[in-house]
Amino acid sequence: MQLQDIDKALYRKRMNIIMACTVIVLLLTSLTVSNILIASFGSEVDGDNFWWNVIGVVSGLGVVGTLYKLLASNPFMAEVNYVRSLKREMNRIYRSSKKVQAALAENDEKAIIISYFNLQASKQVYQLDNNTLTMDELNEKIRLLDAQIESLGLSISTDDYRPELIKQL
Repeated sequence: MQLQDIDKALYRKRMNIIMACTVIVLLLTSLTVSNILIASFGSEVDGDNFWWNVIGVVSGLGVVGTLYKLLASNPFMAEVNYVRSLKREMNRIYRSSKKVQAALAENDEKAIIISYFNLQASKQVYQLDNNTLTMDELNEKIRLLDAQIESLGLSISTDDYRPELIKQL
């Protein structure tokens, strides 16, 4: 996976549209299915229609999931899909963070490449999601890793990262 330049304004706009549409579709589907089920099979006792409401919510989730799968290849979803796959890759790295940190302490080049990619990807995601609370801490980690790379005389870029590196540690 390679880092890509993403237009933040376009990403935020599309993400907001997708989130609003998700809420609307989920709400309308859930309420419609629940009301139809309650009208057809519901109990006259108040509060006794819990499972019909659950079925309505589950059907709403199913409709939203199906729509996401159908629209995933649409160019409108390109930035959102990229950020989602980037977060998924960062999560894979995080799950192996103990191995990566141990190898990083031993100046292992693969661990340095993984850490460099992860930190740069985190920075991009934080900027796209307006997460400025931990940006100073992240920039300090990047500075320390850059110093380690320089002291070892390595030339590392995000293009050096490949998912197989995690398995090779």
